[in-house]
Amino acid sequence: MRTLFLKIFFCFLVIIVLVGTSLETSALLARFYEDRWQATLHSIMPMEAEKAARMYEAEGPDKLRDYLDDLQSRKTVRFYFFDEEGYALLDRPAPPIVQSIARNKETMARTTAQGLSAVSVRQGIAVRQVVAPSGRKYSLAFQTSPSHLVPLSEAIGSHPYLRLGVITLIAIGLCLVLTLHITRPLGKLRQATSDIAEGRLKTRVKPAIGRRHDEIALLGEDFDRMAEQIERLVTAQRNLLGDVSHELRSPLARLIVALSLLKHGQGEEAVEYQSRIGIEAERLDKLIGQLLTLTRIDSGVDANLRETFDLANLVQEVVADGDFEARAQDRSVRFLANESCTITGVAELIRSAVENVIRNAVRHTAPGTTVEVTMERQSRSILLRVRDHGPGVPDAMLHDIFLPFHRVKVGVNGSGLGLAIADRVVRMHEGTIQAYNAREGGLVIDIQLPQ
Repeated sequence: MRTLFLKIFFCFLVIIVLVGTSLETSALLARFYEDRWQATLHSIMPMEAEKAARMYEAEGPDKLRDYLDDLQSRKTVRFYFFDEEGYALLDRPAPPIVQSIARNKETMARTTAQGLSAVSVRQGIAVRQVVAPSGRKYSLAFQTSPSHLVPLSEAIGSHPYLRLGVITLIAIGLCLVLTLHITRPLGKLRQATSDIAEGRLKTRVKPAIGRRHDEIALLGEDFDRMAEQIERLVTAQRNLLGDVSHELRSPLARLIVALSLLKHGQGEEAVEYQSRIGIEAERLDKLIGQLLTLTRIDSGVDANLRETFDLANLVQEVVADGDFEARAQDRSVRFLANESCTITGVAELIRSAVENVIRNAVRHTAPGTTVEVTMERQSRSILLRVRDHGPGVPDAMLHDIFLPFHRVKVGVNGSGLGLAIADRVVRMHEGTIQAYNAREGGLVIDIQLPQ
């Protein structure tokens, strides 16, 4: 059983089968014992009773006693022999219940007249009266062994509440096992949820659930994935808060210093300090703008602004702007694309992502080189590739460059948010972005967006 559905299904199925089987078994046993009684009464008793009467008168009580002893050893019953008044013969005392039936002249007369035997099904007793050749009447009685017929037949046929009680006990046992099987892991899940709510983000339920392979196990796996994601997000938020505080503190500290010096500076010094204040204010504005962009992407506020647009035209515009800025640094940006590529998305965010990637490439490409931007239509997606001719990135850091505030080298210009914004935008559009080093040198960033 690999699913909780099957476990519950089979538990209830077993209970229903037990009820049906017990009812059918009681009916079958009743019929079986009835058939056995009929066979005994109609085949054994008439013949044996007549034979016993003749043997008693012809060969004597000892011979009859030996015969009945042999017969009851083969029939698993006990035989008794009575005279007409119901007194036991053969020096073999009969149980009071058997003797009382044999002495009931009215019952014996009625059953003899009908050619039947006096029976007590509850006690497993049958008494048959016959007339011997001498004209005297004798009665042969037998009582079945209680271990073979009476108790089981009585319990099944005459005590339905006992049968119901047994079924109820079995059902309670099965339901108890099933309930514990379900509630125990749910209790552990509840405790784990409480631990997460109290801030213990490393809580996991997989070790507590064990080797289950049902819906609860799947729920536990989903819970662990959720806990990992929450822990990762909370950790990232904490790290981001620390990084933001550090990034904002540096330009603010320089602003404070510049303002302090400006108070005492004169002439050219004052102009220099004013210029420094403007630069630091611009850096702060840019940093805050990028942080706001990240927040907008993560919150999904722009998800409803999707539209269909030509990605080639958008990239062409970004490349033109990037080339204009790159020329001032003895660099250039070139776009290689011959066809339009229409996609659906948030154009403003796509523009921001492509712009950040291209600006990053311009910043790191060697002087006198060109940043190459290509676009290729694939079966179900569009591949946008940006390649520079700079020093590249160590292989161990290729994934980390998409993390907020991550820089390959300390002191490099930039806030470290550009590629992080590009990564968030691409993932928001269900695309992929990856970086790798070109064989001839330089960094290549591939952006794949679905059409």
